Amino acid sequence: MLRSLLTLGLLFGTVATAFAAQCPSGSSQPRALLAGDSWANFMWTDGSYNQLFDHFGHADQAMLSRAADNQDPGYDGPEYAISGSEARDWANRQDFPWISNVVDELVANPTIDLVVLSIGGNDVLAGRTEGGWYKDMDLDAPGSEAALFQRLEDDTRAIADAVQAVRPDIEVLLSSYDYPNLNVSFLWCWAFACPLRDRLSRDPVGDEISDAEINAMMVDVEGRRIGWSNADPRMSFDNALGLMHALYGDGVAAPGVLPRPGLTPPDYSPFPGGNPALPTLRQNFRPFLGADADPIHLSVAGYRDKIRHQMEGFFLPRFRGQPDLTVSSEGQSRDGWSNGATAGTDAVRVGDDATGPVAGIASFDLSDRPAGARITAASLYLQRRGQRGDNPFASGDLGTPILDLVAGTFGAPEVEAGDATAAADASDVGCFHGRVEEDGAALRIDLTGPALDFLESAQRVQIRITFPTIDGGEDGVDFATGDDLLGPPTEWRTLVVPQTLADGRVEMVETVLELPRERGLGDVLGSPAPILDLYFEAGSGPLFADGFESGDLGAWSASLP
Repeated sequence: MLRSLLTLGLLFGTVATAFAAQCPSGSSQPRALLAGDSWANFMWTDGSYNQLFDHFGHADQAMLSRAADNQDPGYDGPEYAISGSEARDWANRQDFPWISNVVDELVANPTIDLVVLSIGGNDVLAGRTEGGWYKDMDLDAPGSEAALFQRLEDDTRAIADAVQAVRPDIEVLLSSYDYPNLNVSFLWCWAFACPLRDRLSRDPVGDEISDAEINAMMVDVEGRRIGWSNADPRMSFDNALGLMHALYGDGVAAPGVLPRPGLTPPDYSPFPGGNPALPTLRQNFRPFLGADADPIHLSVAGYRDKIRHQMEGFFLPRFRGQPDLTVSSEGQSRDGWSNGATAGTDAVRVGDDATGPVAGIASFDLSDRPAGARITAASLYLQRRGQRGDNPFASGDLGTPILDLVAGTFGAPEVEAGDATAAADASDVGCFHGRVEEDGAALRIDLTGPALDFLESAQRVQIRITFPTIDGGEDGVDFATGDDLLGPPTEWRTLVVPQTLADGRVEMVETVLELPRERGLGDVLGSPAPILDLYFEAGSGPLFADGFESGDLGAWSASLP
C-alpha cells in the first residue's frame, strides 16, 4: 500500500520523503564455505577471501572455514580445511570427521549456498610409493592409472553428495590447481621437491619425470575434473591452470602475454592457460622457513590472484545477480563534488575538508528504462580512485554515510556549490557496504524505500553521498566519475621473490616488479564509472499494479486495498 501511494504521489508533484534506511546489521552473512586440503588451508589463513569480497563491493557476504594441519585417524576436531588431506581420507568417514564437520557447518549456517572444495591434489602427488600417480604407471599394472582416477572421482563425488544433500540450493565449486615448480634451490631440494619428483617417476634414476611431463599430468587431471563438474548441474570448476603464467609470465613470455585460463563451461576455453611446457615461476610460491623451498603452494599474492579469478567467474555473478538494466553515470560536468562553497568535477569526492562536509554527486540518465518496469531493487557501485587524509569509510570517524536522491537534479544539471545542501526528494535511502581500502575497490550502496519509486518514474536522478559529521581536517575518498578510464595495464607491485646471494644461497627478498594491474570490479565492467544496477519485477509491464494501463488511474486507484 505504501509503495503504491508513493507512486501515486509522483503523478501530481514531488514527494519530499525523509526515510531512515532500514539496513541489515553490520555483520556479514555467510554465503560460502571453503573446505579441502592445504590449498584451502592457505587461502583461508591468508585472509584474502573476505578482503576480496569487500574489494568487489560485497563486504556483506562472507566466506567461512576452519583450518588445521593434517590429522591422524580418530581426530574429532571441528576443522575441515586440512593441510595434507586426501580425498580418500575424506571419504573414510569412519576415521576422519571432515565431511561431518562440513555438514554441521552448513546446517548451522543456512545462508551458505556454495562450497569451494579443493581436494585431490595430494591423492595424485602421493606418487609411486604412496598410492598416487606416477609416470608410466600402467607399465607396472595395466589399468592402474584409470583405476586411480576412478577412485579419485568416486571419493570426490562422495564429498559432493554429502554437501549437496544438506540443502537443494547448495552447489560445489571444484577448486583447481596450477603448474608446480620442483626446481628449488639445491640446499632445500631434499626437503620436498626432490622426493616428490622421485615419487612421480617410475624410474627416478634412468627416466626421471620432466617439468613438461608433470604439467601434462596436471592438464589431464584438471581436464577430468572439468568433465566431472560438467556432468553435475550443481557443480562448477574454477579453471585457474596457468593463471600464474598469464599474470606473471613463464620466464620467457612477459607478464600479461600468455593466455588467461577460461571460466566458462563446458570447455573453459582457453584450457589450459599459460604455457604447459614450463613450470610456474619460483617467485609465485610461498617461502618455507624464509627460504625458496615450497614446490606446490602459491604465495599470498598468488592465492589472492586465484581468488580474484574466482570472484570474476563465480562469486561476483552470484552476489550481484543478473541486473535487468545497468546504467553508467553521465560524467562530464554532472558527476563531481560540492562542499557548499565550491564544487568540482575531477572526482566523486566524499568526506570533509576545512570548510565542512564534502558531498559526492553522481547523475544518471534513466531514459533507457523500459516503460512500465517495476523496480524491485537497485544498487549503486562507486570505485575508489584515491584517498585524501583518513578514509572515513574504514575508520567510521565521520559517522555512517548517507545517500540522498533527487528526481531530476539538485539545481542545474551541472554540479554546483549549492548541491551540497539542496533539498532531496528522498533522504537517507542507502545501505552502504565496503571499506574501500585500496584504489580500485568498489563501494556498493543498496537503495531503499522511496528511492525505488523515484527510479521508476524519473527520467534523470542525481545522487548525493555525504557523512553526517566532520573532524576539522581533510579526510575522504575520491571515486571515479563517468569520464574516468581504467588504469594502465601494468603497475609496480612489491613481491617476495627468491634471489641468489653472492655465496650461492637463495633467500626470499622483497622486490618491486612491473606486473599486470590487480583486477577489480572495473575490469569486469570495462570501466570504473559509477553504475546503477536495476532489478525489475518478473513480468512487470505497465507502471501500475494489477495490469491497468498507465492512463487508467481511476480503475487502478479503485483496486487499492
